[in-house]
Amino acid sequence: MLDLSLLRTFLAVYETGSVTGAATRMSVTQPSVSYALGRLRKQLDDPLFIRTRAAMVATERAQELYQVFRRSVADIDAVSSDQAFDPGTSELQFRLCLSDLGEFSFLPAILARLRHEAPKVALDVVPTDIAKVQGWLRQGQVDAAIASIPIPGLRRRTIISRDRYVCVLPADRASAGSPGTSGGEGARRATMSVEEFESLRHVVIDESAGHQQVDATLEEAGLRRRTVVRLRHFSVLPNLMNDSDVAAVMPLVAAEHFERQWPVVIRELPIPGPAFDVNLYWNEATSGSAAVQWFLRLLTEALVLNRGE
Repeated sequence: MLDLSLLRTFLAVYETGSVTGAATRMSVTQPSVSYALGRLRKQLDDPLFIRTRAAMVATERAQELYQVFRRSVADIDAVSSDQAFDPGTSELQFRLCLSDLGEFSFLPAILARLRHEAPKVALDVVPTDIAKVQGWLRQGQVDAAIASIPIPGLRRRTIISRDRYVCVLPADRASAGSPGTSGGEGARRATMSVEEFESLRHVVIDESAGHQQVDATLEEAGLRRRTVVRLRHFSVLPNLMNDSDVAAVMPLVAAEHFERQWPVVIRELPIPGPAFDVNLYWNEATSGSAAVQWFLRLLTEALVLNRGE
């Protein structure tokens, strides 16, 4: 019979790709992970992982065992957490996948809720790589993810908010755009002309951040952006705009955060800005446990209810 601790070690090595990463996740020493892995290799008569320069690569046998072990451990955790989980005293760690805009827009409300309900619970925020989120959730590497585009194959989701894209530019370019309403959640701002939009020097965010739908919409409408820099993150934009004349197309909710704290202004795009849902996805394999159900409820209440939706 396989020891549960050995299964947890296997999962940690599989999901982190290293002995060091597994030791960090499990809060044990590297020799302890190596010893447990050695025992498991002997019992299963398979090397399980092959060390390469980049990572510990799972063997074919390990890949077959992963889903079996993941479901088994999740079922055991569900039973035990139903009996013992108390958010007020729990010291569990949950893993949430967020983009940098998600960190900026959502983390304050999440942390405030955690501080009130579960002061000892830890949150590990995993940076979004939209191409990998589906696998991370299915394999249990993260408990939940917040994403602005539909993720194929993931049926479990809650809509957090409805958002749209706008153009953000330095305040000294505020004359750009026709008169319009400003301020207030959901308000329509002044609209830029095509000429004004195309005259700007644009910062473009890489598709890996999960916002490629705006690129397709602009291209379909025939709008051209004079790209001067391509980034992987939105969060640096206010600093760039403070010291230069660059502009960027980004979601309105995050743009309003920037506008409140930095000398930037928001303008509507010269075409109807593509709208999108911000969704909360979670791991179906582990969502039956009381701990994960509580975490999902906390996220929903912190983000949906606090927005009055």
